[in-house]
Amino acid sequence: MLAAFVFWYYKRFVLKKRTEDEIESQLRLDYPEIVSKLSLLMGAGMSGANAFAKISRDYADAKRERKQSVRCGYEAVAAASGRIAAGVSEPEAYAEFGRACRLHSYIKLASLLTQNVIKGSEGFKLMLRGEVTEAFAERKALARTKGEEAGTKLLMPMVMMLGVVLVIIVVPAFMSF
Repeated sequence: MLAAFVFWYYKRFVLKKRTEDEIESQLRLDYPEIVSKLSLLMGAGMSGANAFAKISRDYADAKRERKQSVRCGYEAVAAASGRIAAGVSEPEAYAEFGRACRLHSYIKLASLLTQNVIKGSEGFKLMLRGEVTEAFAERKALARTKGEEAGTKLLMPMVMMLGVVLVIIVVPAFMSF
């Protein structure tokens, strides 16, 4: 009975939390690429809806050719592009895009895109470039954090190897007496 409860708890809460953490990590990794592509396409004169459609088409093509695995950020862009194509207004689709991702950076991007649609594009390209710079700085900080975590995870195997080396050195020394 206790084992069944432990299994239920593990499956219900621990695996769910781990999956949510993996999705959040993937979203954080995808964000700089998405914002960079969006900035490039919109800077070239595409509208937000067309830029979203282009990004989602490129992602679908890469996924179909098995060059790209499933990426949560791009899936959210594809969903927003599909909503726009289905007739939902751009501001509503962008707002839903931000809510679906549940990260501050995506919500900020969604509000920038919504503001661009409602008020016009005065200063929008400059704000988007600033967002790209900020996103890549965040990615660099995230890479640094992951590197520190990897170092911490390697600490235990290193201590175990030190113990083995000490045993290899100390045991023959005691055997010789």
